[in-house]
Amino acid sequence: MIAVFAAIAIILNAIRIPSIYYSFFYTLCDIPVLVVFIIYGFKMGFLVEAIHIMGQEIFFPTGVAAVVTYPFGLVIHTFMFSGIYVAFKILQRKRDKRNFVGEKKAIIYSTGLATALRGGLMPFIDYLILYNIALPLALGISIPQSYILALVPAFIVYNVTSTLYAVPIAYLIATKTSKYLRIKAKYLPA
Repeated sequence: MIAVFAAIAIILNAIRIPSIYYSFFYTLCDIPVLVVFIIYGFKMGFLVEAIHIMGQEIFFPTGVAAVVTYPFGLVIHTFMFSGIYVAFKILQRKRDKRNFVGEKKAIIYSTGLATALRGGLMPFIDYLILYNIALPLALGISIPQSYILALVPAFIVYNVTSTLYAVPIAYLIATKTSKYLRIKAKYLPA
């Protein structure tokens, strides 16, 4: 399953939708990583993302600057995984109190918390680490602070919108996949 979902993530990396406000692309490769996390948990989710990162550079090489940004995929997924995990724990408490938790509510909680964590924390990491340390080291040039500060709204919009489409789609695919394969998913309501 790890190999299959990692291969799907690598293949989906070829589909890149340009954003009109930021230099990064929207991709669908986050979805298989999130599906594996929802079904199998943190370890498998990180393993699929690590394999995806390696395969991405092998099959779709993009240069030195992009290679520096690849480890940030692990950070991004940590925030998204954590949001889904916290949502699952909150909904689990509601179920324990005999409250009905439907699929829509689970998707809304998961998407909301994953978006809040990634959209709220990733712009700081983009600003402090990516644009002030990693990219200047890779490119060998200093990036002006005024340029970086002007990109902060784009950091926020990109991280929020990326999560808003990836989490619900991944949640629905994980639900169908776990039912079809008869697997008890780790972070789906029972």
